[in-house]
Amino acid sequence: MAACFVSYIDRSILSLLAEPIKHALHLSDTQIGLLQGAAFSIFFLLMTFPAGMFADRGNRMRLIGAGIVCWSFMTAVCGLCVNFTQFFLARMGVASGEATLTPAAPSIISDNFPPERRTLPLSLYQMGAGMGVGVSLIAGGFVAALVRGHETITIPTVGTFEPWQIIFFVIGLPGLFLSLMLFLGREPARRDQEGAHGTLHELAQVFKSRRAYIIPHLSAYCLYQTYGYAYFGWLPVFFMRVHGWSVPEVGLQYGVVHVVFGIAGAVTGGWLARLLWHRGRRDANLLTCAMCLSAMVVPAVFGTIVPNVIVSVLLLGLTAGLLQALGGTNSAVIQEIAPNRLRGRVVAIYYVVTGLTSMTFGPLLIGVMNDHVFSSARSIGKSMSLTALVTLPPASALLFLALRRRAQE
Repeated sequence: MAACFVSYIDRSILSLLAEPIKHALHLSDTQIGLLQGAAFSIFFLLMTFPAGMFADRGNRMRLIGAGIVCWSFMTAVCGLCVNFTQFFLARMGVASGEATLTPAAPSIISDNFPPERRTLPLSLYQMGAGMGVGVSLIAGGFVAALVRGHETITIPTVGTFEPWQIIFFVIGLPGLFLSLMLFLGREPARRDQEGAHGTLHELAQVFKSRRAYIIPHLSAYCLYQTYGYAYFGWLPVFFMRVHGWSVPEVGLQYGVVHVVFGIAGAVTGGWLARLLWHRGRRDANLLTCAMCLSAMVVPAVFGTIVPNVIVSVLLLGLTAGLLQALGGTNSAVIQEIAPNRLRGRVVAIYYVVTGLTSMTFGPLLIGVMNDHVFSSARSIGKSMSLTALVTLPPASALLFLALRRRAQE
C-alpha cells in the first residue's frame, strides 16, 4: 500500500503542475496530454509483461524495491527538464519503474489471504492509489503555497529553479527511503503453486477457454480506465480554468476531498464485496464492480458541468470514491482468472492492454478536444463530461454482460 501510495504521488503530480509546466516550456494541451498519457504508457506496457514474468518466478519484494528506486529518481529528473522531448523521456523512466509494482503487489497480497478474505486487502492496497493522487495534490499545493511569490528559487551549490521544478524534487526523492523496506521485507510463500511455473501455452489456454467472459470484462476495464486517467490527469486544470483556483487552492482544498472520498470508496468496495461473498455470491467482486460503475455515471457526467463549485467538488469526490471502489474489487477479479503461477502475467496482460488504450488515449483525448473541438480553454469541463458519457455507460453494460457470461461458465 505504501509503494502504491508513493507511485501514484509520483505519476500524478504532473496533473497539478500542468499549467505552470505548459507556460514554462511553451506546450500545447495536446502535448500535456501526451506527457500524461503516451509518455507514461509506452514504457509502462513494454516493461509490465517482463515484470509479470519475474513476479511469477522471482523475489517480488526486491522487484518492487528496484522499481521504487527507478521511478523516484526519474520523478526528480522531471524537475530538470527544459523541453518537451526531455520531459517525455523522463516520464518514460517513471513508467518503467512503476511497471514493477502492477503485477507483483497483487500477487504478494493474494499469497497472504485466502480468496474469501482477499478483496478487502486488495482494496486497501488500491486505496494507496487514491491517497497518492490526493496527497500529491495536497503536498504539491503546500509546497506551491510556501514558494508563492518567488519566480525562482536558488538551492546552494545546485542551481536556480522555478517552483514547479522544486515540487518534483520534493515529491520524487523520499521514495528512495521506502525502497529499503521492500529490499529488506519478507517474500511470502506462494499459495497453490502446484509445482512447475506456468508456461506461455498454459496462459494462452486460460484466455482462450474463458474468452467469452474475459473479452467483455477487459473491454469494460479499458473503457472506464480511459475516463479514470482523463479524470486524474485534467481535474486540477479544470478547477484552475473554470473556477479560478490557484495551484495551492487545488492541492489543499480538492486534495483533502479526494483523500477522504478515496479512502471511503476503497473500504466500502472491499466491505461490499466481502458481504456479497458471505451471502453466497461467488461473483461478488465482479458484481461489486458493476454496481459501482453504474453508480458513477451520473456524478462523472455532471461533476464538471454544474456551475456551483461546491456541488462540483462533491460530485467529483464521489466519482473518485467510486473509482477507488472499482480499483480494489477489479484487482480481485483479475486474480480470480488464473492460478497463482500465472497471475503476474495475467495482470501484466491486462495492464498492457490498458496501457495501449486507456493510459495513452484518456489524457490525450481531453487535450485534443480542448485544442481542436471546443473553442475555449474553459471548455475543459465539457471535454471531461463528454468523455465520461461515451465511456462509462458502455463499460457498465459490458460488466453486466461479463457477469452473465461468467454465470454460464
